[in-house]
This record gives sequence, structure tokens and C-alpha cells, in this order.
Amino acid sequence: MAGRVYAFGTGVAPLAALLLAAAPAVAAQELGIPPVTYPALAPTAADARGFVPPGWSVVASRRGDLNGDSAADLVLLLRMNDPANILAIPLGGRTERFDTNPHLLVIAFAAPRGGYRLAASNRGLFPRPEQPWTGDEPPGEDTLRLERGSLRLTFTYLRGWAAYRFRWQGGAFRLIGYDRAGASGGCVETVSIDYLTGRARLTNDAIESYRTRITWRRLGAERPPTLDRIDMDDFWPDRTIAGPPLPCRGRGR
Repeated sequence: MAGRVYAFGTGVAPLAALLLAAAPAVAAQELGIPPVTYPALAPTAADARGFVPPGWSVVASRRGDLNGDSAADLVLLLRMNDPANILAIPLGGRTERFDTNPHLLVIAFAAPRGGYRLAASNRGLFPRPEQPWTGDEPPGEDTLRLERGSLRLTFTYLRGWAAYRFRWQGGAFRLIGYDRAGASGGCVETVSIDYLTGRARLTNDAIESYRTRITWRRLGAERPPTLDRIDMDDFWPDRTIAGPPLPCRGRGR
């Protein structure tokens, strides 16, 4: 996968280019990122505010039926807002801010008599920033989407993007789909996995020759973890595809 550590900044292209060029030298230094403790979440709450621990804030939220009871459930993307986790990184004759505050996903079901009950949480899909200026986009408003009763989480990286789709089945949020796209070895590579049908579609578009190669693969025996257990450091969806990767074949290949 393209980098999984998020960059700070304003999104201004000249500044981003300068920071990315300086990244290797800065990353080699000891940044001294403070340790953090993730909070225990309330099992029930009257409203969304009850699931936001002290020192955290809401980055994005969605409401919609996720468990098939026709009631609007709650999805929250939280971020710690401790100033101690915002580091000053030297760059030339000035310093730049590097926000290492972590993210946390919270899902709560609407309770029959009002309020909400905690259904699931995840921090493994949101690795804490450990290196500045990677060019990746931090999770935000566009990360969360509800689609036909399922939850879609989309991440934008320096050279591509990835999306995970979860649905409530058998008492847990199960991974039902995964998509990613990005530049690799002279091709734009796209992978789409459907865990419900057990198949994956692999596509390579050669950048120079405009050649497109498409193949379908079966999935292996590895079962993807549920949302509350999935972690980017331990689970890589491409690993569930049987067979070798689809090679990039550009001009003259």
C-alpha cells in the first residue's frame, strides 16, 4: 500500500512539495512522539456527545440504519486534540507543525427506548502519524460513507486510495468488500475484492502504452477480521487473493 502515515499542512502545492523533499532528512531524526492512551468508551449514551471522551473531538459523523431495524444508527470519527501531540519540526529557518494525535472510529446502534448503545470501535485502520510530510491525506469528512446499509471507509494516499466496506452480519461488522487503486511500476493498478462472492478483479492500465489487462481471481482460505479487530499492520486484503499479482506490461512487453 502507498504510505499509511498522514501529512499535516494546508494543502498548498508548493509547500507540500518542499515538505516532501525534506521528509527523508527529518524522518531520520528522533521525533520524540509522546505515547497516548486510548480511552474506554461508554457502553451507552443519550446522544453522540456521550461517546466523545474528554480531550477528543468529532472529525466526521454519519447517521443511518446499519443493523436493519429501520432506526438511524451513529458513526463517529474522532480525533484526540492534545496539544502535547503536536510537534514542532525544524525546516530550514522555521518550524512546521506535525500533528500526531490519533483517530478512533465509533459505531453506536439506536436503542429501542432512545439513546444509543456502543456496537463497535476501531483504531487499527487509522494508524497514528509517525512521520511528517508523506503526502497522504488525514482521515476527514470524506472518509465515512453509508451505502445501502453498509459502512464504507475511504483513505487517500500520496499515489492512490483504498476503501473498505463493512456490513453488520452475525453480530459483527464484517468486511464485505475492498477496493484500491494507485500507480505502480508504470501501471495504474486497481484491485476490487468481493468477499461475498469470493472473487477479486485485478486491473492494470499501462501508462505509456495505454494497454489494459484484466483478470479475475478466487480468494484464498484466509478470513478477513471483523471491524473491531482489523488492523492495517496485521491484515493486508491483497493477501486474501489466490495466485500471483497481475504483472504490469507496458510498451514492448
